[in-house]
Amino acid sequence: MAAADSGIDPRYAAQFQRGYDPASDPAPASPGPLRIAGGPPPVAHRVPDPPRLIERLPAVPVPVVEAAAAEDAVEAEDLDPTRARPRLEWAVLGAGILLILLAGVAFQKSVEVYTGYAGYGSSFEDQLFSIVVTQSAGPLLVAGAVAICLWIVLRAVRAPRSPV
Repeated sequence: MAAADSGIDPRYAAQFQRGYDPASDPAPASPGPLRIAGGPPPVAHRVPDPPRLIERLPAVPVPVVEAAAAEDAVEAEDLDPTRARPRLEWAVLGAGILLILLAGVAFQKSVEVYTGYAGYGSSFEDQLFSIVVTQSAGPLLVAGAVAICLWIVLRAVRAPRSPV
């Protein structure tokens, strides 16, 4: 009983205790990782790289929209999506400015409601209108600021780039 003589506690692994002698250990140490019969496991082959963008584009040119009959004709320039984007960008800016102006009007009306100059009665509709006016100034201001920031981002993304 080498374990009892050396003071090694049998509840724990002997090689991690004080007084362990590997030469007197009856259990042989593992020679390394377990070898599997049949060789190494199969290796998955690498997926090929995706095709380049030029190869993915269709080789057939996209047909241009031609003008229809003269009475219902819409010019092909008006259907061009690249011409609609600047209008959309400026519409976002206009909506942002409009929302900020509405926030200013709502704030002015809320000040009138709190100071008593509004002249609203005590009917349900008047109270409801005063609640809506006092609570809408903040969200309108935030929505206007977000719209203007979106306009700035759109302008930055769509800006022409110089080749470097």
